[in-house]
Amino acid sequence: MITNFNELHQALAKYKSNSAWVFRGHGHPDWELKPKVGRKPYSNSSEEVIFKAWKRRANEFIREQPKSDWEWLAIAQHHGLATKLLDWSYNPLVAAFFAVSGGDEELDAKIFCYKCMWEFNPEKVVSPFEINGAGKFKPTGVVPRIIRQGGVFTVSSDPNKSIEELMRDNEELEVITISKAYRKTLLEELNFYGINTSSIYPDLDGLSSHMNWIVENNIYSLAPEKI
Repeated sequence: MITNFNELHQALAKYKSNSAWVFRGHGHPDWELKPKVGRKPYSNSSEEVIFKAWKRRANEFIREQPKSDWEWLAIAQHHGLATKLLDWSYNPLVAAFFAVSGGDEELDAKIFCYKCMWEFNPEKVVSPFEINGAGKFKPTGVVPRIIRQGGVFTVSSDPNKSIEELMRDNEELEVITISKAYRKTLLEELNFYGINTSSIYPDLDGLSSHMNWIVENNIYSLAPEKI
């Protein structure tokens, strides 16, 4: 159970030596490691049919055509469509931010640490709907926000199954639990290190949300030049 930043730093230190580790934060301890399309009410739909219909309609709004269905899927995920992708980050502090900034503040939060050894190459695997198991997919610059977050996706052959069910034998999954009493303080400490809504969402919406948070929590009230 993490109750201060030193404990968090120590818990994360073990993952520095292997770049295969990726991280995801959950603001509610009961949330499953399933992509959105594998959760109700989306789990009863045909994900590929819905995706193709979305792609056909999305052409109206896309200036530069994506090069593959992998890029299309990353854009769809970014804009809120229920897909077979699950968001992770190579930066554990980004995962910590998502863990403590969402969900129920009265419950403990979690950081999932996944040693994912398999990576799908869009140049070799034509369709994300023709894969086996689960693995990483690194998006290109089609979604700049994902790059800014150190983002990476996992993609699942069966989104109705959790990552735990689809993991390969040489992979690992560990959980770091953040105490509910430490959530608010950790959010302020992450802000001190430059991890906040403005850096996570580098646009006017993110900036506005960050400024509102500063006012709501009386951050830097005595030193406005630090905002």
